[in-house]
Amino acid sequence: MKTQAVIWRGRAAALAALCFVHAATAQDAGSEPVTGAAAVQQLEAILQQTRSFSAAVQQLQVDQDGRELQESQAELVMQKPGSFYWELISPYSELMVTDGDLIWRYEPDLEQVTIQPFDAELDRTPIMLMNGNAQEIAATYEVTMGTMEDIRVSRFILIPRSPSRLFERLAVTFRDADLIEMQFEDSLGQQTSLSFDNIVRNQPLAADQFQFTPPAGVEVIDTTEE
Repeated sequence: MKTQAVIWRGRAAALAALCFVHAATAQDAGSEPVTGAAAVQQLEAILQQTRSFSAAVQQLQVDQDGRELQESQAELVMQKPGSFYWELISPYSELMVTDGDLIWRYEPDLEQVTIQPFDAELDRTPIMLMNGNAQEIAATYEVTMGTMEDIRVSRFILIPRSPSRLFERLAVTFRDADLIEMQFEDSLGQQTSLSFDNIVRNQPLAADQFQFTPPAGVEVIDTTEE
């Protein structure tokens, strides 16, 4: 039962990410980065300003040589402590919804819904970083905060403390408290980016936003009954 494979299939369902390997080039070369507990505290202070978040997402995947592999568009809605809604709009349709306990993945082309327990570990599901506290973030990542030319923009570089099959490095960029970009690179040098537009934070969300009822007639694969 591989929850991470459900979340990250083909990067089209990736919950987080942009190729961050060159993130440091955006830093002010004359400034020292903030590291360790100070960087974690800065990140947590930003995250604490968001209770819910929605945005239009553009995802770009490139290979180790910088060649574009796929571009896609999606919609993301999330709410603390552990719920999110991810709808892939193009180049094909796919929907993933979790209430923090279960995750539903609906593939209209296959007329199939998969239901699995949700794994919210930060190193397996980076978008859940938005829910993290300082203790959890520090236990999961080594964190560095880069100094940007625009003082409203903060970029954090996160290196997983444990080996991860999903990514080796992650970058998260904020303008004030708005998440505007996530970036990651895997062990093969493949790079993926998520950029966020039409951002709305702390909006009221309906209770059923993070529940899913399979449409009539589709195949339902429920691994929670195994």
